[in-house]
Amino acid sequence: MRSLIFHMTWSTVERQMKFPITLVLLTLLAAPAPTALAQRSPNAIALRPLTSGVDASFRGMAMHGAREAWLGGTGGTVIRTTDAGQTWQQITVPDTSATDSEKPDFRDIEILPDGTVLLMSIGAGSASKIFRSEDNGQTWQTVLVNSDPQGFFDGMAFLADGQTGWLFGDPLEGHLDLYRTNNAGKTWHHLPLSQRPKLAEGEYAFAASGTSIVARGQSIWIATGGSVARVWKSTDEGKTWQAFSTPIRSGNESSGIFSIDLIDDDRAVVIGGNYLEPEQSENNVATSTDGGKTWHNATGVSMPHKACVQSLGEGRLITCGRTGVAYSEDAGKTWGNLSTGSYYTLRVDKKTGTGFLAGKDGQVATFELLND
Repeated sequence: MRSLIFHMTWSTVERQMKFPITLVLLTLLAAPAPTALAQRSPNAIALRPLTSGVDASFRGMAMHGAREAWLGGTGGTVIRTTDAGQTWQQITVPDTSATDSEKPDFRDIEILPDGTVLLMSIGAGSASKIFRSEDNGQTWQTVLVNSDPQGFFDGMAFLADGQTGWLFGDPLEGHLDLYRTNNAGKTWHHLPLSQRPKLAEGEYAFAASGTSIVARGQSIWIATGGSVARVWKSTDEGKTWQAFSTPIRSGNESSGIFSIDLIDDDRAVVIGGNYLEPEQSENNVATSTDGGKTWHNATGVSMPHKACVQSLGEGRLITCGRTGVAYSEDAGKTWGNLSTGSYYTLRVDKKTGTGFLAGKDGQVATFELLND
């Protein structure tokens, strides 16, 4: 499957390449050339490295308030903090006692309003699973196992009520694989083929950080890549779908949209590029101001590949990837570099302006918005 190719190829790159980890509060530098990312003001965001105590490659993450965060990654690794990252507890999950080659790779985590935690593991067929815990990870239920050998989960998202959620995966029979839950993830309904978007040949999604799907109200947004980079949107809870083209780099198995987030009901941002050629810096970020109908590159912005983007509220955005961390204060019109550190995923707590970053070799950091 396409997502499996992505996973295997990126893992190989991780083993072969070393990236500097520079997490310092940058001072304001001279203005660069128009096509480069500017250095961000020291009044923007402060980043601070943390010690996770593990060496997994993290891509799954969720926050529950400002102080609690869960991270999931390779080798069946799941860790949790309840003190803003000062200490981390390792969580034992079913299947993590398997051989190294069979241990789950967790790419998405969702924490519901009542504290229920759902983990998504990836892989072909039955390697793609959903685990659920109601007691902070002391016990788990395996609530869904992908029964199709060609299936491959990519991401999940829940509405604010914590009851209605969506899970999607690589195309089966030419249609996006799609599930829905109405009971906080206890059971999942596999949508019939007639209610699943029919994708173009070679179109699929990336199981990068579990953030290529987002849900709000009656709307679900799913971002794709491969042969084309599009945003699929449903405004009737998944009954019907429309596809909207984006200018994000596409046309091969390693390119497309890797992450999407909503700025508000009308504005949205997508991030991506070519993960095999991450320094290609054109057509990797786009925004929409009309509910996803049209997408435009930011004028003069040149950004290398990124894997995850999140809204901090009030038009502020933060994005990360192997090529560093960048920040926007104007809904994606301009961007500035915050760090050259290599991170694969991030999450934010909008109420406090704080969040976490995580990546390979157990790397974890926290960040916070600073007052002007």
